[in-house]
Amino acid sequence: MIKLAKILSIDSEIVTLKLEEKAKCTDCKNSCSDGFLSFLFKKDSDGILKVGKNSEKNLPFSHLYDYEQFFSENSFKNNDIIGVELQEFQLLKYALILYGMPILAIVFFLISGYIVFSISGLNGDIGGVIGFVLGLFLTRVLIQSAKFRATPRVKFFK
Repeated sequence: MIKLAKILSIDSEIVTLKLEEKAKCTDCKNSCSDGFLSFLFKKDSDGILKVGKNSEKNLPFSHLYDYEQFFSENSFKNNDIIGVELQEFQLLKYALILYGMPILAIVFFLISGYIVFSISGLNGDIGGVIGFVLGLFLTRVLIQSAKFRATPRVKFFK
C-alpha cells in the first residue's frame, strides 16, 4: 500500500507529514476511507503524521520512526511530496488485530456470560448480553492501549 504525503515541517528530531486527503493508495483500486490508517498510524484526526528522525526514543512522541534514515540522507524542504509505503503483510496483520480480535472476544464472552448465568440459576440471556458488552469494552481497551499497538515499519520514497 502506498500513500502520498506532504512535508509540513522538518526539525532536528521530527518530520511532520500530512497525508493527502481523499487520495487513493496508488496501487489500490478501492477508494476506502482513512479510518483504518488512523488506527494503523495513530495519526491525528486531521491526517498529521510525525516521523521520528534520529533516535527511537522519540517514538512515544511520534507516530512512526525513520528506520532507513531517509530524511537524514536526502535534502527536503516544506511542501515536498513523498510516498509512504506499507507492506501488505503488515496491513493484513493489523486488519486481523482490528477486526478479528473483537469478533473472537465478543463470541467468547457472549458464550461465557450465557453459561455462567445459566449455571448460577440466573437468566442466561442477560448474561449473554453482559458478556457481549464486556467483550466489546475489553477489546477496545486492549486495542487502544499503547503497549499493544505496535508501530508499523514503513518505507519512504520520493
